[in-house]
Amino acid sequence: MALSDDLPPELTKDVKRRSKKRRSVRSKDVEVLLSVATRAAHIARDKGYYTVSPEAIRCVEVLRMIRSMPLTPRLITKTNALRSLQFLATNGNPKIRSESKSLLYHLNKGVLASR
Repeated sequence: MALSDDLPPELTKDVKRRSKKRRSVRSKDVEVLLSVATRAAHIARDKGYYTVSPEAIRCVEVLRMIRSMPLTPRLITKTNALRSLQFLATNGNPKIRSESKSLLYHLNKGVLASR
């Protein structure tokens, strides 16, 4: 008995199932986010320290995104993230300064303490 042409072809390869493992963060992603936050902080500084500018809000949002990522100690040291965050912790804008200090505290207590 011949197969009909309107049937789909038989599968020859096994389909790989994706694991339910969380997606790992790449160092390039963290570097891009840190550069976006630094650039936004520079622009916010040029506009004035105590004004609520869209750039300051963007910088704070990016810092919160970084905080929610599953970072590893190796990734933090590879991207030199602590240096960028320490620079942002000395920013004149109080919102940026407090959020970056909070992120530094979170990384020191949570991620880097588990080494």
